[in-house]
Amino acid sequence: MPPSQFATRFFVLVFAFAALVGGRDTRAQDVRIEVGTGWVVPTKSVKADGTIKSGQMEGATGVVPVDLNSGAHVYASAGLSWTVSSNFTLYTGLRAQQSQLRVGEVGLRDCRRGNCSLSPDPDGQLWIAALEGRITLTSVGRINPYFLVSLGVARTTVDGTRVETSRGGAIQLADVGVTDAGGDVGFGASTSLVGDLSVNAEVRATGSLPGSKENAITTFPFSVGLSYRF
Repeated sequence: MPPSQFATRFFVLVFAFAALVGGRDTRAQDVRIEVGTGWVVPTKSVKADGTIKSGQMEGATGVVPVDLNSGAHVYASAGLSWTVSSNFTLYTGLRAQQSQLRVGEVGLRDCRRGNCSLSPDPDGQLWIAALEGRITLTSVGRINPYFLVSLGVARTTVDGTRVETSRGGAIQLADVGVTDAGGDVGFGASTSLVGDLSVNAEVRATGSLPGSKENAITTFPFSVGLSYRF
């Protein structure tokens, strides 16, 4: 089953479950906003177009692997929460998130063991905007676990840079940019702090969907956030 169909069917099943369990008592109970931060771990490298800028091979082109390292992660979301029963709540909303992907080693023979310099210092980003659905188990006590899935758009970018090798060579790497279908799947838990303010902790697999375009990546963000309901 294509990932987009899986996500669509998940949303349909969740709200069908809500209607079945909650019946007429299922209602939009509150508006919820969330903000948070954390750390993200990418799962793969990207490939950048490179052009030799010095020596006998000047002007030759090729594809150069570029490793990506972990970095900071931030997000914000807003949506509606439904009370289904004394055991479950449902949430659906819009979520925007940004992950920093620090550039590591460049896949060139002369650059092994950090023998190359990059100028300017490149940076990578993963941006995602998605519609998210979440089901929370509220009958287990003070800490409420939840499962989530989302579907939207993912944008991966890595800055171009000039690679100077220890042997005096130079290669110009082009910018990397790709937009693809993306989203999240994950789980977490929330607990009340005071009044309508609560804290969430979660782990996700986020990024482009399986079967994505070249240079579209997947990451694992670990985050903590604050949620407030109106």
